[in-house]
Amino acid sequence: MNDLGLLKPVCLFEQLFNQKLRLNDVPLDQFADFSCSTNVISTAVGSAMVSVGATRVLCGIKVKVLAYLPENTCPRFICNVDHLGLAHRGLRANAAPSKEDQSLAVQLEWLLGSVAVPDATKQLLIYPEDSDCAVATYLLHVDVAIIFDDGCLLDACLAACLAALASATWPRLVVASSDSQIASSAASSLKVQFKEKEESEVVNVVISEWPVALSFAVVPRPPPNAAHELICQPSRSESLLWDTDASTCHFVLNSAGEIIDFSMIGGFASCLWTLLEEASADKSSDIIEEAVQRAIK
Repeated sequence: MNDLGLLKPVCLFEQLFNQKLRLNDVPLDQFADFSCSTNVISTAVGSAMVSVGATRVLCGIKVKVLAYLPENTCPRFICNVDHLGLAHRGLRANAAPSKEDQSLAVQLEWLLGSVAVPDATKQLLIYPEDSDCAVATYLLHVDVAIIFDDGCLLDACLAACLAALASATWPRLVVASSDSQIASSAASSLKVQFKEKEESEVVNVVISEWPVALSFAVVPRPPPNAAHELICQPSRSESLLWDTDASTCHFVLNSAGEIIDFSMIGGFASCLWTLLEEASADKSSDIIEEAVQRAIK
C-alpha cells in the first residue's frame, strides 16, 4: 500500500513514541545547537542573527528621537515580531501579525525593559549642551524577523534581541545651545534642532542582566528505556507530533539561576495533570526541579 494517508497516524505515533521520544537520535536532555552573529544589517544601529537548532531569527534595532515628558511612562523599547514568508508556506503577503507573534513581542518588551535594562529611561535621555534637564529621549524599535520557525522561538528571539542591543551604537545627540531654552519648555509638537555632541562619542546601552530563555516539553508517557519525562528544547516538528498531549514550558532565568518568567503552552493537557495527580509530591516536584537544573546548567 503506497498511500500512507490511509494509515491511522495516531497508531504510527504511538509505535514511534513507544521506542523513542525524539524524531532523531539526540538525547532527551541535550539542548539544541546555538549560534550567533552580530552586525549583520548595515542599515541598523545594531543587529544580530541567532540560530537555535533549525530555528533562525534576525533582529535589527532602529533609533528615533521623541520629546521627553517626565510624566510620560511609555516604554523605551518597541518590539515587533513578524514571520517572514519563508517561515510558513501558507502565509499570505501583508498578513497581520498573529496573536502568538504579538504575545511574544509583549514578552520581549517586558524582558528588555524590566529585566535586561531596567534603567533604560535614564540611559536614553538627551540633554542640552548647557543644562542637566532632559528635553528628549531615544526610542528603540526592536524588529524581529523569524526566518525559519522550528520551535524554541522565545529562546532564539530573546538571544537575538540581547545580542543586537549589545552591538547597537549611534552618535550621541545634544540640543543646540540656541534651542536649549525653547526645548526646556517646548511642547512635543515643536521642532528642536539636534546635533552630534562629538563625532567620536556614541551611545551604548548598558545591559545589567542577561536573561536566558529555555524551552522544555513534558511528555505524557516516556518509553520504558527513557529515564526522563522532559525533552530539552523540542523542535516544532516534535511539538506538532505530540499535539496537545505534551505540555511545552518556557523558563527565563537570570544570571543567578533564578526563574524570572515562566509560561506554559498546553498546560491543561491531560498528561501534565496525570503526572501531577498520580505522582507523589516528591516526584512531581522533581519534574520541575529537573527542568530548572537543566536550565541552570
